[in-house]
Amino acid sequence: MYKITWDKETGGVLLHSRIVEGTLGVSPRPVFYEELDLLGLDKLGWSYPHAEEPIMWAVNKQYWYRGVRLFDAKGANIYTKPTLEMQPGVEPMALEPVDVKTMLQRTSELMFVLENEAIEFIRDTYLAYAKVNKTYDKADANKLDFEAMAERVEKKSKQRMAVVKQDCDSFDIMPLATAEKEGKRVLLSTKIDRFIASFSGGKDSQVVLDLCTRAIPPTDFEVIYSDTGYELPPSLALYKDVEAYYKKKFPSLRFLTARNHESVLNYWDKIGTPSDNHRWCCSVMKTAPLYRMLKVEGNKQAHVLTFDGVRAEESVRRSGYNRIGKGVKHSTVINASPILSWSSVEVFLYLFRYGFPINIAYRRGITRVGCIICPFSSEWNDMVVNHTFHEELEPFLSRIEDNVKRNKVQDFRNYIEDGNWKRRAGGRDIHSSSAIDFLSSKPDLNVMMIKPQKHPLTWISAIAPFTGSEKQGELKYRNEVYSYNCENNGDVYSLSFKNTAKSLALQGLIKRALNKATFCINCEACEVECPTGALSILPKAEINTNKCIHCGKCLNFHETGCIVAHSLKITEIPKNKMKLISYT
Repeated sequence: MYKITWDKETGGVLLHSRIVEGTLGVSPRPVFYEELDLLGLDKLGWSYPHAEEPIMWAVNKQYWYRGVRLFDAKGANIYTKPTLEMQPGVEPMALEPVDVKTMLQRTSELMFVLENEAIEFIRDTYLAYAKVNKTYDKADANKLDFEAMAERVEKKSKQRMAVVKQDCDSFDIMPLATAEKEGKRVLLSTKIDRFIASFSGGKDSQVVLDLCTRAIPPTDFEVIYSDTGYELPPSLALYKDVEAYYKKKFPSLRFLTARNHESVLNYWDKIGTPSDNHRWCCSVMKTAPLYRMLKVEGNKQAHVLTFDGVRAEESVRRSGYNRIGKGVKHSTVINASPILSWSSVEVFLYLFRYGFPINIAYRRGITRVGCIICPFSSEWNDMVVNHTFHEELEPFLSRIEDNVKRNKVQDFRNYIEDGNWKRRAGGRDIHSSSAIDFLSSKPDLNVMMIKPQKHPLTWISAIAPFTGSEKQGELKYRNEVYSYNCENNGDVYSLSFKNTAKSLALQGLIKRALNKATFCINCEACEVECPTGALSILPKAEINTNKCIHCGKCLNFHETGCIVAHSLKITEIPKNKMKLISYT
């Protein structure tokens, strides 16, 4: 939020409310002795204390000490540490840590304004939705869903709309920009079942959690940590320390941990390694277990308001986020981002100011705490992880190495160093006994399924009501009736949906439903999309037809209807080697 310059006297930074001489274009990060040891600076004749305070700062891979650029780090990858390229005239010297106490004094006024604005935002957001909850509790007959009304108008007008309070307790729907310009009061209508602070083990979620404890009664929100199975060891340790600290301070504050029912390495074997095209791990290991935990009575998805640590500085995509967003990651979740405009410097200043522990991963040089391995991680973070948490990384790295060797890549080490494993486009090299082929689509949709994981008709009822048996029946879609046949010959199923060519939308939904039945491994990802609780994945996949409203969310949440189907989509059918056709 503020502009940043070096403070050569303290070795730290200064904050400014406007651009001044020496303003930095990129927010720096503090560098601790652990990172310098990893880089081998001590072996090059430099000396520095093993202090709690940072020693210097890094801007990208440039290392700065008291306003002077000393050296750059070049050429890091998952196997190889970087080389250090000294700036002209720079010789080994004795380094002193940042005078954090004085730095905090010099930045205290602007940080006071920043953190109190964030606290007010959290409090105001919480109170606004808490007031909605009270309204619902007092008047159960109040069925007006203002936000749903606005959404319907948005679809027609192609612009953001808002429901606003008018005189005499009436309301109106108008463009959001107009409402904001005229100072209208935008009405909220979503009843929130649970307020949560999402904790990841990173610095941003640390700050947001503490701000929440300063703004909201501890009885009115809860802290949830998603243990993906990829967690860095210090993140898990920090979560335990954070829980112990706040439980002592606020005994009524609840801490919960969400986990998938299955190991992430087992999913690697079934779905394949994650890649930039197949980033299934977030949906399966983080999102699904989290929102499955948040379900309410009747297996329904809860309406949740999450205070998160998203910051615009982190990526171009996040820079476009609104501070309050509905359905950003899930349709029943409202995300509120109190520190959206904060820089990483301001986040660290907050942690320093209140004496909170710094995740050891940051102290060792990791720029962004997350999973131990990720197709979107930088070569730098891969290097730090492999050299500091090698034992925990090894099971994942060895699988990557085995896959690359099995594909007979000549120089597998260079292949992995260059990050080519992160660009897997399909499932050609993943073994699956299940397969599907869409044989024809005019006038009938004819399909062959081999060893489907679930019965072919398991998800058909999500499309529309159908009657009949597992062998034949009728599907009623948009007031039209379509018959189907399903024949079984051992491991092979042959299905035909009659005259469906006249409805491409129906054919698309049937394909998605059959993809799911073919490849479903009970990953949980689609269950949390169901708004009524009709779909259950564990202990087995089934749809309660009394609850299903045929909204299609369990089919449309992914481009093929199923994460596994998408990951394996070019796998060949066993025996006759027929290629799978493109999914639509």
